[in-house]
Amino acid sequence: MSAEEHQRYRFGPVERRGLVGSLRPAQVIAIAASLATGVILMRALSNGSGVFAALILCLLVAAFCFWPISGRSAEAWLPIIGRHGLRRARGRHIRHSPAPQSGTRPSTGGRPDPVAALPEAAGDLELLAAPLHGDMVGVLKDRRAHSYTAVLAVKVTSFGLLDRAEQEARQAGWGGVLAGLAREGSPVSRIQWLERTVPADGDEVGRYLGEAWARETVAVDSLAMRSYLELTSSAPTVTKDHELFVCLQIDAKRAGRQIKRAAGKDGADAGACAVLLRELEALAERLTAADVRVVGALRPGMLAVAVRVAFDPWSRPGLARLAAADPDRDGIDEAAAWPLGAETSWGVYRTDGAFHASYWIASWPRIDVGAAFLSPLLLHAQMVRAIAVTMEPVSPSRAIREVEAARTSDTADRDLRGRMGFMETARRRRQTDAVNRREEELADGHAAVRFAGYVTVSARTLEELERNCSEVEHAAQMARLELLRLYGQQDQAFTYTLPLCRGLQ
Repeated sequence: MSAEEHQRYRFGPVERRGLVGSLRPAQVIAIAASLATGVILMRALSNGSGVFAALILCLLVAAFCFWPISGRSAEAWLPIIGRHGLRRARGRHIRHSPAPQSGTRPSTGGRPDPVAALPEAAGDLELLAAPLHGDMVGVLKDRRAHSYTAVLAVKVTSFGLLDRAEQEARQAGWGGVLAGLAREGSPVSRIQWLERTVPADGDEVGRYLGEAWARETVAVDSLAMRSYLELTSSAPTVTKDHELFVCLQIDAKRAGRQIKRAAGKDGADAGACAVLLRELEALAERLTAADVRVVGALRPGMLAVAVRVAFDPWSRPGLARLAAADPDRDGIDEAAAWPLGAETSWGVYRTDGAFHASYWIASWPRIDVGAAFLSPLLLHAQMVRAIAVTMEPVSPSRAIREVEAARTSDTADRDLRGRMGFMETARRRRQTDAVNRREEELADGHAAVRFAGYVTVSARTLEELERNCSEVEHAAQMARLELLRLYGQQDQAFTYTLPLCRGLQ
């Protein structure tokens, strides 16, 4: 296959559709109010001062609505600043968990049941245990969103080392997985892939060396053994492990009938878990067919470990040693999954012994890219960080309605701009081309998917965090991504890189 025949991928611009064209409701209200006030000023003030005052007012409102400040207008920043300021005024930006003082509840199995205390951004979550083929699978229930999420641990080997044809074949396989979820009547509301780097288990290499060491032939004071011991002592400080999860979520409202049929007399939660695990099994089969190795579904304790490591990555070596010392231990209890202390500032979220900064992938590559375009971010950014992409498969009928509405909106917006004397910008042309291309793809039978991406960087000190953030931003630029730091909402944004399928409205 020649270089010209390689598959290329194109991302359209982020569509910003509002009440009138691309104007959000707040922008429409502000502009309308300024025009009305301007008319009143011109009538009330004479000698040209009214016209001058109206002009100044309209310019200020235009700047308030459209002038970009760190990627957003002042109109968009206003509610974020208001919420953040209100939380600080009420002292809710600092949280101390009441779990240590809450004691434990006695349980029927003879094991104490600690009381879980969740942070505010995750306060509506509940960890459930659902049976599957004689084992238990962890399910995170979101009471506010009426959703249920389960997680698969997967592995993809040597994607960056494959030739272009094999990479494109695997990309096509992943596209087939998404297409299978975007069907009419599917209970699946979202799917998320989450890739993160975490501190390596420092004792794992040592345990392997202890098992493989031939003591009768290699002396402990030999040069080879000293080299191995030096290597095992220094490896944990520079080594990071990669973890990859695929999360599946169902919407209890959308799957209401299926949940009722599966529930019987066991209740809504049991029915929802049964529907979710049925879809999870089907997803695992599709992933295997797409050359993705499925390690297994996370049990409740292991799902709690995954959440705990996200909040405090440097707890992972200790948890690994605990698991090695007690092989029968199934992860940790739900109460230990959540941080004991958290503090939210304007640009940083601190939980226990870690500082976090979360970003939104505001712009994907604006040129055609190959299958491995994310390699600089996934493979070269080796600090402790998490990358999550949450996708919502769209049914064919809904996708057709949305693209037809988008075409109508674009046509009306272009006519309105023409009548008002505004020129059509390159960005508007690209957005129109992307809508037309999407309509053609739907007509060809392709599936539609709505998605959003987020990146969270973690460190043990603020200085290390800012250094890691600079490295991640550079790696994102190499991947032709634009990252925007989610100031004023760091605690909420952090949950977008947890295995919760969050980040889409």
